Amino acid sequence: MASSTRKNIFLLAAAGALAFLIGGYVLLCALTRTDRTLPRTYVQGVSLGGMTLDAATDALKESLHKSRDDASLTVAFEGKSYQVHVGDALSYDYSAAVQKALKKSQAPFFLRGLTLLRAAFLGNRVSCPPHVKNEKALQEAIADSGLLEAGNTVQTSHKVEGDQLVFKIGTAGQDADAGELAKEIAEAVQANDFENVISCPDALGEVQPVDLARIYEEIHIEPANATLDPENDYAIVEAVTGVSFDMETVQAALDVAEEGDTVYAPLIYTQPEIDAQNLKEHLFTDVLSTYATRVGGSSNRAVNIGLATEKCNGAILPSGSVFSFNNAVGEQTEETGFKKDNAILNGQIVQAYGGGICQVSSTIFAAALYANLEIVERWNHDFVSSYIPAGVDAAVAWDELDLQIANSRSYPIRIDVSFEDGNLTVQIIGTKTAEVPVEIETKTVPASGPGLLAMETYRKVYNEDKSQFFIEKVTDSEYLN
Repeated sequence: MASSTRKNIFLLAAAGALAFLIGGYVLLCALTRTDRTLPRTYVQGVSLGGMTLDAATDALKESLHKSRDDASLTVAFEGKSYQVHVGDALSYDYSAAVQKALKKSQAPFFLRGLTLLRAAFLGNRVSCPPHVKNEKALQEAIADSGLLEAGNTVQTSHKVEGDQLVFKIGTAGQDADAGELAKEIAEAVQANDFENVISCPDALGEVQPVDLARIYEEIHIEPANATLDPENDYAIVEAVTGVSFDMETVQAALDVAEEGDTVYAPLIYTQPEIDAQNLKEHLFTDVLSTYATRVGGSSNRAVNIGLATEKCNGAILPSGSVFSFNNAVGEQTEETGFKKDNAILNGQIVQAYGGGICQVSSTIFAAALYANLEIVERWNHDFVSSYIPAGVDAAVAWDELDLQIANSRSYPIRIDVSFEDGNLTVQIIGTKTAEVPVEIETKTVPASGPGLLAMETYRKVYNEDKSQFFIEKVTDSEYLN
């Protein structure tokens, strides 16, 4: 009887203990959070235990960011070691790794207790190796390591020796195979193996074709005449001797050259037409043209013309440069000293600061025509001016209409403007290289509408003995009658 009682007590105790264990395990399953990683969860060695998906992803990114930037592999080639810094080429799939880690806590209900216990004792470890995502960055990293220069292929070189351009044709050797090396690096990265040294594959090198156009750009110097420097008080700038070579002849010689050969190409030197001494001796020695107009009107108009004259007088144009009337005179305001006088706006006579200065621009324009200078910009007035023939006027308005003249001659020119005793005179001073007579002709042509007068202005340029001439239309003008 006693024995039976003890047995029953034992069975009851065992049943109670089992019920306690089962209850405890069920409670453990219930306490396992499916929205958080298990305790002692590590992804790529980074502790992420008990974190939500977003928090774990952010923590993993932050921790692996520096590891990625510092990622480097050692590559051996020709008895030397090279470091290939591959950080810019790598990427991690942070989200997939964290989701994989989180999946362990989302096991079926009655398995969650086991996964929780396993994690508590053994840890929950998930790998997140990087992978090569940016092939271009990987190739750049290989190039930056110096591996591409480590082979024994010699590329063609060139240098200037005296009056010759000398090419030393390159020779092919064994070079690093960048394409195959990139594959091996990608495999090592995928395996998360940054410790072992990679033996660089090699391949027969290639002597690159000579980029003769690039070398021509490097060697070529355009000849330049001596000129004046506007940024240095118009000091004389020395002439430049031109340098070039015959690309067709040199290319033909390179095409038949063999590895290791030397090719000699003669350089062609071109002397400029005008050197510093020549420029100094002939600078501003001749009057190229003169044009004068008679100034009438109010005292305010005279003040405005006087100011514009002062600002334009002595303007120097080195060869190839452009004179801008608006840049020379500036904005016409009371503060800059200009007075109000008659001006034309949209066919109406109005009072405006600087009224009358168009007589200065028109007189300069006419002188430029007779000096055979290039006209870059010119506008006509709404009405025919009283002080200059139709088709030879030049209207200006600050920030809208400008007179621009280019010095298309080989020597510098100077624009001299004077206003004395009611006479406005413009002289173009420069250097005569030949007697070139110029005539200006205007003719009336059909207008685009009633009440309009249309004019065309032509410049007739003769040769020295006036046996031949060239006619150029320089303006189209349309005036209100």
